[in-house]
Amino acid sequence: MKPRHGALLVVVVCAVLSLTACSSSTSSNQAAMAGINKLHQDDIAATLNQNPDQLAALWTDDGVLLSQGNAPVIGKETIRVGASHSVGKVIHYTPRIQDVSISGDSAVEWGYFDLTFQDPNQQQTGEFHGRFLRAMKKQQDGTWKFTRVMWQQAE
Repeated sequence: MKPRHGALLVVVVCAVLSLTACSSSTSSNQAAMAGINKLHQDDIAATLNQNPDQLAALWTDDGVLLSQGNAPVIGKETIRVGASHSVGKVIHYTPRIQDVSISGDSAVEWGYFDLTFQDPNQQQTGEFHGRFLRAMKKQQDGTWKFTRVMWQQAE
């Protein structure tokens, strides 16, 4: 009988340790998701404000932006300069995140976005629909920033 009790004890200890590890992992992912959601909200605000400094602050120093039909934009400062060349007023911006995958201090997400803008030369508004793939990295201060973003127009 004693061997069975010993085996049962091992199974119970393993189950408890496993639950503790899962709980810790879930807690860690919840904290990461909260930080990533903050980044999403900051992205919406910066896009609507069209503030180049606010937009650049969302990126790591070595960030890379890949957009349809353009050369890669490399580095936070280059991204800031590019953001200062507005092509119209953004009236509405809605990202729709489809999936977020978190692994430690890195995360990848994909989704779609809708943008309504006003052409600076006309009173008309236009719409743009796109899709994106974004990589994010947790910073030492606990915030999350974009490190790589690729987007293209959705059909």
